Amino acid sequence: MEAAIQADHVTFRYLEGGQAILEDVSLTIPAGKITVLMGSSGCGKSTLASVLCGLFPENGGSLDSGEITLFGDRLTDLSLQQRARTITMMFQNPDLQFCMKTLREELYFCLENLQVKPELMEKMSVKAVRLMETEDLLDRELFSLSGGEKQRAMLTCLHLLDARCIILDEAFANLDPSGVRDLLGLLEKMCQEGKTILAIDHMCDHWLEVAHRFVILGKGGKVLEEIEDPKKLPDYQELFAREGIAYPGIWQEKRSEQGEPEAALSLDNFSLKNGQDLLFQGSLDFPKGKISAILGRSGCGKTSFLMTILKQRAYEGSLFFCLDSEKKEVRKMKEKECFSFVSMAFQNPSNQFVTQNVLAEVEDGMEGISPEEDKKRALELLDSCQLRPYQNYSPYMLSQGQQRRLAVLSVLSAGQRLLLLDEPTYGQDYKSARALMDLIVEKVEKKGLTVLMTTHDRGLARAYGDKLYLVEDKTIREVADL
Repeated sequence: MEAAIQADHVTFRYLEGGQAILEDVSLTIPAGKITVLMGSSGCGKSTLASVLCGLFPENGGSLDSGEITLFGDRLTDLSLQQRARTITMMFQNPDLQFCMKTLREELYFCLENLQVKPELMEKMSVKAVRLMETEDLLDRELFSLSGGEKQRAMLTCLHLLDARCIILDEAFANLDPSGVRDLLGLLEKMCQEGKTILAIDHMCDHWLEVAHRFVILGKGGKVLEEIEDPKKLPDYQELFAREGIAYPGIWQEKRSEQGEPEAALSLDNFSLKNGQDLLFQGSLDFPKGKISAILGRSGCGKTSFLMTILKQRAYEGSLFFCLDSEKKEVRKMKEKECFSFVSMAFQNPSNQFVTQNVLAEVEDGMEGISPEEDKKRALELLDSCQLRPYQNYSPYMLSQGQQRRLAVLSVLSAGQRLLLLDEPTYGQDYKSARALMDLIVEKVEKKGLTVLMTTHDRGLARAYGDKLYLVEDKTIREVADL
């Protein structure tokens, strides 16, 4: 069988003399197949993807040894145009990939780089957006899109580039279930037409019906197992557990419910708009000292709602913080007063880092008895999420999954009473996600913390949500189950 990608004894590090991120990695990705690459957070999956498509070491780091071939040609022998026609990649964070203001401009930019004639650009762009069903995104500013919409926009660009091999890094992280099904159908069709798909994912559930093979990576990117028949995945549960990787149906435990608590946040005839378009409306309460999970399709307004609670967006109707015995209307509060009560871990964690050091990032929000006490508490928090070995790293040197854990720890350390989490387990392996959520539960149960969490992961919502809320048909409402 023809190999789309062949990596032989690849060793790569970001800093000269620093730790090798990839160490003697050998890997074969067969042409015309869908291969899913899995491994614990920080094992080198995203770095390997960037090396395979030539982003590294061309744009940073050092390839100490090894060679990569694409469909039999050495990667280093291919021109940039040849490489673009051969392999392309979607990053975990699409914001890092966009160059233009709107999707239409981005599509034209892609075609310009391929030296497509100007008179053909509009026809090719229209065809791509129709196939990807992204016509509604064409002329909206990319920065204004939701996480899921940004992924759909970038995938439209990748389809337009028409490369023989496509690498997807956590492609489903910000997509709702219907979006996942649509994308899987498109990828399956592309594969049938001869494309090669290499997908990096922490969850194998989505891929069970379409993937041809699974590859499990360990520390340093080493290949631990190549599973050629997805039906045999049950035989590898011990390996998944040892590496802390999510196995289908792994979120099975449900937290016990304890009575009906008072409200921490209250909506009364509340409505949220995007320009003149209504996102959603409703009247309901979110309970104090509990975890509320909010679900809904990509672009329905979940992140906008969290930003509204932070006084970053206007709203109509009433939105109250229930502070002890009094209710305060959010729009009447000063930002400083609001921020003393509520904190948020953003969907893109790198947007909120304020220091250049992992330990300092956790210490920054603390108001302890002494610097020594703050450091001790910060190290304990880093220990809880397997981040202590990186205490002296820059936050920007961590993997996306590690960055997300750090972002949550930094806001947990600040001691606010209401915590907003936007897709907290996106990019996390199961072990890390479980550790992070268990830490949040501990804060909820021992400190009375109130949590509002958006997620597309229904298993996670069922396992940890004391209350479930669904944004659907421009309404937000409480639901018994999903």
